[in-house]
Amino acid sequence: MTLFNKVICTLILIMGVQIGYSQNQGAAKQKFDRSAKLPTDKEFKIGKLDNGMTYYIRKGTTPAGQAEFFIIHNVGSLQENDNQRGLAHFLEHMAFNGTKNFPKKNLLDYFNKVGVQFGYNINAYTSMDRTVYNISAVPVQRSSVLDTALLAIHDWSHYISCEPAEIESERGVIREEWRRGDDARTRMMKGINKVVQTGSRFAERDVIGLMDVVNNFTPKTLTDYYHKWYRPDLQAVVVVGDIDVNDMEQRIIKRFSAIPTTPNPAKRETYAIPENVEPIVGLITDPESKSYSTRLIIKIPNLSTEQKQTNELVYTDVMQSLIADIMKERVDVAAQAKDAPFRNCVPVFGQMNYAITTFTMTTMPLSQAEIMKATKGMLAEVERLTYYGAEPEELEKALKNARINFTKYYQRGKDPKNSDRVNLVVENFTRSYPLITQEDYYKIAKQCLESITLEDLNTSIRSMLTRENRVIVIFMPEGDKKYMPTKEEVIKLASEIDGKDLKRFEPIKERGLNFKNELKPIALTSVKKLTNKDFKTPIYKQLDSTVEITLANGTKVIWNERKGKDKNIQVTAFRKGGYSTDIDVMDIKFADRFGSLISVDSLSKDQLAKWCFQRNVSLKFSPTERYSTLSGSFVQSNAEDFFKLLYTSLSECTVDKKDLDKSVLNSLKSLEQGKSENTIYMDSIAKLRYTTNKYGDDLTKDYLKKVNTEKIISLYNKLYKGINDYIFIFSGPMSAESAKPLLETYISNIPVNNELPATGISRDNFRTKGEVNLRYKAPNQLSTKASVTRYYYSGMEYNTFNSLNGKFFSNIMGDRYMASIREERGGTYHVGCEVDLQMRPAQTAECKVAFDTDPKLVDELLQVVQDDLDKFVKEGPTEQEVEAYKIYLRKKYAAVNKNDYSWISVISNALMGYPALSDQEEEFVDTITVKSVQQFAKNLTKEKNRMTFVFEPK
Repeated sequence: MTLFNKVICTLILIMGVQIGYSQNQGAAKQKFDRSAKLPTDKEFKIGKLDNGMTYYIRKGTTPAGQAEFFIIHNVGSLQENDNQRGLAHFLEHMAFNGTKNFPKKNLLDYFNKVGVQFGYNINAYTSMDRTVYNISAVPVQRSSVLDTALLAIHDWSHYISCEPAEIESERGVIREEWRRGDDARTRMMKGINKVVQTGSRFAERDVIGLMDVVNNFTPKTLTDYYHKWYRPDLQAVVVVGDIDVNDMEQRIIKRFSAIPTTPNPAKRETYAIPENVEPIVGLITDPESKSYSTRLIIKIPNLSTEQKQTNELVYTDVMQSLIADIMKERVDVAAQAKDAPFRNCVPVFGQMNYAITTFTMTTMPLSQAEIMKATKGMLAEVERLTYYGAEPEELEKALKNARINFTKYYQRGKDPKNSDRVNLVVENFTRSYPLITQEDYYKIAKQCLESITLEDLNTSIRSMLTRENRVIVIFMPEGDKKYMPTKEEVIKLASEIDGKDLKRFEPIKERGLNFKNELKPIALTSVKKLTNKDFKTPIYKQLDSTVEITLANGTKVIWNERKGKDKNIQVTAFRKGGYSTDIDVMDIKFADRFGSLISVDSLSKDQLAKWCFQRNVSLKFSPTERYSTLSGSFVQSNAEDFFKLLYTSLSECTVDKKDLDKSVLNSLKSLEQGKSENTIYMDSIAKLRYTTNKYGDDLTKDYLKKVNTEKIISLYNKLYKGINDYIFIFSGPMSAESAKPLLETYISNIPVNNELPATGISRDNFRTKGEVNLRYKAPNQLSTKASVTRYYYSGMEYNTFNSLNGKFFSNIMGDRYMASIREERGGTYHVGCEVDLQMRPAQTAECKVAFDTDPKLVDELLQVVQDDLDKFVKEGPTEQEVEAYKIYLRKKYAAVNKNDYSWISVISNALMGYPALSDQEEEFVDTITVKSVQQFAKNLTKEKNRMTFVFEPK
């Protein structure tokens, strides 16, 4: 439930930040009124009760028959006193442990009975400045269920019980949630955020809080926070879904108007991040980490509340998108240079909190010893851009790229889900972002982009990427701290970089696929209509608008025309190969790992990627256990570009030597760092779980030092080249008739490969039988947690009935483990319980139970895992448990958008011999009984195969 120092990119950015417009730099620009008011979504009914509580209501039918109920509290960790550190988050937990109208767990128990599950549909999160509770996917057919959902969020407003006994029980859960986040990555992010927010209230607070406070606060300390800050004037009720808006408004008024106001309410302070002239430097090391990086963060004040309601918001978003795109191009060029200063660099804008937006450049040095070289190179690129400004060609290219991105996002967001609309409300209530529709945003952004000049862009670059308000953070493993510079050295380096000493950036001329082949179409042989009954491996759903096309070279193409908002045509193809060939395993691993370097027409990897991006096409190759596969996508307007790429890729590939040399060098440097303790642990598990190791070890230094372009091209050709035996499946909003000329021209002309390797080699790894245990004690750990994983498995037929019984088993056992391990013992924050059925190499069912905990509790909790399972095998689930999950599944099935069904994966899996078990679930759900789920548990444990793995500090 906690959001640890989340860098929040608002929905507005997701919707519109990447819009572009291709323009003639010499054309006259239309004036864009940045002060004009933004329109709001008029479908929202917004009101305020006499007690100050705000409400938002909107009709939404995605999905139909369901509604979202939220309550937003405009308070969080920032409102805590020093003796309350962590109590905003603790209070959030208490909301699920008893309220006025729902004692104990009654709230969760009631909603579970109507198919609304805790964790999946009922949840909450706390951040620095807000706390948000939700009851989602609520079925709307019964009026009483709607009233109960409102009653629940009514209680969360003012009537959380905070009973002393429940507080004591929850302390352990919070401790384990803190422990769960005690890892190198989380410590790094917390350290970075603290440095960036130096001198502010944000740097003094942390959502999870201080364990000394969590362990020792009195109930009164918690209720003091609660009654001071949980009050109507700081709250909003949100209902979005398949409801009558006017009726819902009356229900809200009736239910929430009686909530009392707070006499003499405390002022909710708004905190700022101090500005700084000289760079703030943070130097962070961690004994568990194997990674190192250097970051530049530039703090940018957020727009005012007034500005956010105007076109200034759109203008700012678009400018940030263009700047990030231009900077990305420049750092990519720098990374490819002969004397590159860094391995790679990622520039991005993001909103850190309500006070600031940040421009962050995260840079990977070539090695630990070259951290200052990377820092200098990173700072130099920012200085170069601010000193000289962007070039005309760069603006043109950035606008072109942004336009492509916008098209993708706009198409995906045409029919927002109910939850998407709620997220926009959360931003509106807590951050004053406008309730603007995507359609309106699109129209305004186009107008904005028609007005942008190079001068406008360069003015924005210099106003955002200032020399002031900079933060530089260097992160590396504790063992490499000898390479860590001092703060003074970093500040001196930053002060010495001057634009006048740098060369002006020269845009790289783009080069793309130059298709020179003159191909003549070869008429196809036949077209046959397909139904789901035409497949040897069953397809259970009705298959429409699908044909099998046989080309002149014998290649089979299955074309599925589907509807839906996704405009992409998906492609997959496969033939026997992959790891089942007689190619050496290490060679296949090499081809797999470095496969992204494969290109065509002597293009570099980046050149090909840009060519594909601008045409909205994609194509990649990968080996599986039994097949060599390709997958990709395209839109109909650029279909021919995709087929040209496909033809060339299967005919004659190329690899850029610079790309290969750089990738190999990076891999060698990674190997020199050594493996982390967690990687060693995971490698040990892999060897213990299986009786054989037919996939071999990782690529070694000696192997990598011998590779070259000829080798990778040779391997690629053996795995993928040639039309031989490929079966193609296409699925998307394009008819087979429209595709016919392309299939006849390109796929029919792909040559045969006469040098394919032999196939049918078995490299199946079989699970170890019996009892397997590993307790790995890792040295040099700051973390105080043990990570526990246990597996139970047995042979079991791969069918829908077993698969569905497995889902019931894992759901019910997951709930039971949460009750016994989390709620009763405070032993963990979360227990994961998953069941997986596998068809190959042997039909098997496996259950995985995983959790983090205090190392002192490992043995006790493992015994609980076993005892709970033994009890389930002996007694089975209850009728109530089985029925509750049936109701949840029926609701889930009803909400599925049939137009979003993934026919391409179902068809390809059927051709490979894998039935889509989930397609039959709806038919089978009523056949599941208490006895059938119990029998599944008995079958799962009958062979007494059990593996237990524990990772803990030494």
